[in-house]
Parts: sequence; structure tokens; C-alpha cells
Amino acid sequence: MNKRLILGAIVAFVVIFNLGYVFHEILCAEFFKASFGPGVQRSTYVIPVIFLSFVIYVTLMALAYPVAHLYFAERRGWSRIATGALLGLFCGFLWDALQGGLIEYATYNVSLGAMLVDSTYHTFEGVLAGCILGAFFRPTAREQAAPSIRG
Repeated sequence: MNKRLILGAIVAFVVIFNLGYVFHEILCAEFFKASFGPGVQRSTYVIPVIFLSFVIYVTLMALAYPVAHLYFAERRGWSRIATGALLGLFCGFLWDALQGGLIEYATYNVSLGAMLVDSTYHTFEGVLAGCILGAFFRPTAREQAAPSIRG
């Protein structure tokens, strides 16, 4: 993987990991506590699991970014940031909003309003991470010299 993309992944991780804390524990903490049924939310979070989940999330996005870049930036003329935003929208919605929000509403004792707020936030979080990856990414000389699928 390209060094700038690795740096971008680290920055994206730091930003969304910390922003998640601010959103969930400062801005919306009381709203979420009031919206969840008894026993849904832990009294203390398992931070190592959250940390690992964010590492995996950003790593998967960073691995997918060069493919999205090839298709959208190189073949369609999109900017790197727009390409990252689309990748982040896709990942944020599928991973966090759909699976982590709407399906949880259907299976756990949580309010739909809380899950819609949380799902919207996580979709935004994915877009932000994708934009950061796009801002850092530059194809290496080796990547630019490699044969690509053009059509």
C-alpha cells in the first residue's frame, strides 16, 4: 500500500475515532440514553473492541480506495476527494448505517429516531474518512506505470 494512503488512513482513524466520542458521549449522550430500552447500552464501553473495529473499518476503506480511484478519478475524471466521499458514503451507509443502525432498530430495544440519528452520523463519518483518504492519496510511479483497465 502506498505510504501517503497509510498516512491518510492513520489520520482518518484518529479523526473519526475521536469525533465518534464527541458525538456519542458529549453531543448526543443524553438523547441516546433516553432512546434505548433497559439493558441495551453498556454502563462502560469496551474501548479495545471499538478501537479494533475502527482500525478494521479504515483499513478496508484504504484497501478499497485505489480501486475506486482507478474507476472514478482516472476513468471518469472525478477528484480524489469526491472519489473518497463516494467510497465513504458507500462504506458508511452499508457498514454503519444499515447494519449498525437500521437492523439494530429491528432487533434491539432502541428507538427508530435514535437509530436514524446514529445512522446519519455514521454515514457522515464514512464520508469524512473517505475524503481524508482521498486528500492524502497520490498514485505512486509504480501504480501509474501499471497497466490499467481503460475503456
